[in-house]
Amino acid sequence: MGLQNALVTRVSQSVVRTTHLTGIFTDLGIELSQLLFYKTSNENFTLKRSIYLKLAIIACFFAGGIVGGFAYYYLKLKVLLIASLALLLALLYDYILLKFYVIKRKVLHRH
Repeated sequence: MGLQNALVTRVSQSVVRTTHLTGIFTDLGIELSQLLFYKTSNENFTLKRSIYLKLAIIACFFAGGIVGGFAYYYLKLKVLLIASLALLLALLYDYILLKFYVIKRKVLHRH
């Protein structure tokens, strides 16, 4: 769960504070009520984008649960190989990104 929290926080640029549905529903409820109070178009635009993001996360949670259930039905415990592969790909991506930033920092400090 910690890896998922870190990944979602990184991908959303800290817009989403939690990967637990209760927290996302709470934040969604707060933001829906804020629609009544924010009047500028810039505030409304930012708020609506955040609401759409949370709705997408909720939809993906439910879709993932359904897909995971069917995958387990057909693959049994082999379905864990898919999750393991996803984690390994996330680690590889993070490693490549780290190397990129190290190289970028070296190039920028030379000039």
